[in-house]
Amino acid sequence: MRTLFLAAVLGISLHAYDAAHLKKALEDKECIGCDLRGANLSKIDFSGADFHGSDLSGADLSGSMFEMGDFNDCNLSGANAEGALFWKGTMKRSDLTRIRARGANFKGTHLEQSNLRFADLRGTKSWKANFSDAILFKTNFTDAELGDAKFIHNDLRSSKMKHTLLWQTHFSDTVLTKVQCTHAQKEEAILDANVTCR
Repeated sequence: MRTLFLAAVLGISLHAYDAAHLKKALEDKECIGCDLRGANLSKIDFSGADFHGSDLSGADLSGSMFEMGDFNDCNLSGANAEGALFWKGTMKRSDLTRIRARGANFKGTHLEQSNLRFADLRGTKSWKANFSDAILFKTNFTDAELGDAKFIHNDLRSSKMKHTLLWQTHFSDTVLTKVQCTHAQKEEAILDANVTCR
């Protein structure tokens, strides 16, 4: 009973992935609406795979290739995606809370309406990525490359953007700190009249 209580308080799942779902993911290189919680999917080529609506919370995706993959409506909270490739993929409306994606490639990835609270995106390459309407609370973009990316209707004030590349990055209807605004202007980002610097 004590274990169940602690799990509930800490948000830890006591259940592992579905073995049949993991087998399908590894053999077919896709699995729609699957239970892959905590599964090891590291260092595998999943290019073009469809994981739409799947639960990959706590999964190990490090070093894998998900080029043009579909992660829409997925749960990737707490997943390890360090060094993973999500180039031109789609992760709309997904839960990426506390994802560890240091050094990952999100070039051209669609992240609209996703939850990136406490996400570690240090050193990521996210050129032309779309973060419109995403929750960016204490998201760490330190050393990230965000050139030509889109931030529309976001609040970035709690996010870390130290040494972040923002060349031609589009900001619209977004709230930034004064320091972030100054940095963005120096980087030749595009801030429209609806950007607020506080």
